[in-house]
Amino acid sequence: MNIVVINGSPKGENSDTMKLTRAFLDGMVETAEIVDTMKSDIRPCKGCYSCWFKTSGKCCQKDDVAAILEKLQTADLVIWSTPLYCYSVPSNCKALMDRTISLSGPTMYVDDEGKTHHPGTEDGVKKVILISGCGFPDRKGNFDALIFQFQRMFGSDIPMILCMEAPLLSFKGTECVTKPYLEAVRSAGMEYRQTGRISADTQTVLDALMLPPDEYRKGING
Repeated sequence: MNIVVINGSPKGENSDTMKLTRAFLDGMVETAEIVDTMKSDIRPCKGCYSCWFKTSGKCCQKDDVAAILEKLQTADLVIWSTPLYCYSVPSNCKALMDRTISLSGPTMYVDDEGKTHHPGTEDGVKKVILISGCGFPDRKGNFDALIFQFQRMFGSDIPMILCMEAPLLSFKGTECVTKPYLEAVRSAGMEYRQTGRISADTQTVLDALMLPPDEYRKGING
């Protein structure tokens, strides 16, 4: 399977979120091409709409984005592996998301839910998964904007692994709680490979906290 991972973390391979993504790929028994957004030349979208009206879907900026978008279009699966930054994604990753505008066009259509879209953003991409780590012990009020953005861009049913308390994955002495969680992520990868979905039972584990909130906050504050 042709899998492309968009690593949105400024920490690169040392990212807590990439630990989750690696476990997911292990469960799938697959390798992937990693696009490290911090090491890529990704300039902000200029909002000039040249890609819509002048250059037939090609951005006027000469950087790494054209090659990255080609990878997204030809991939069987795209995994967006990004930590939660200020309730969204890191700026380098957001710049890439903004640049996907060149894959769409100026016309509009209304989907089955009555929402207006520009067609074409997902051309060539068969499947999308979001994997994200958060430093807080609360899902509600933190992941809301990220969930909305990805569901709006890629569909309301895309699988998501949203890990609260993700810094535990890098702390020493936390294996008793992080190991079972990573095993659940591997199970999710195995299930996804077999069925294209994550089972409800596994999703319940993935949506749960590794430590009680008070205990986690006490450890962080210490």
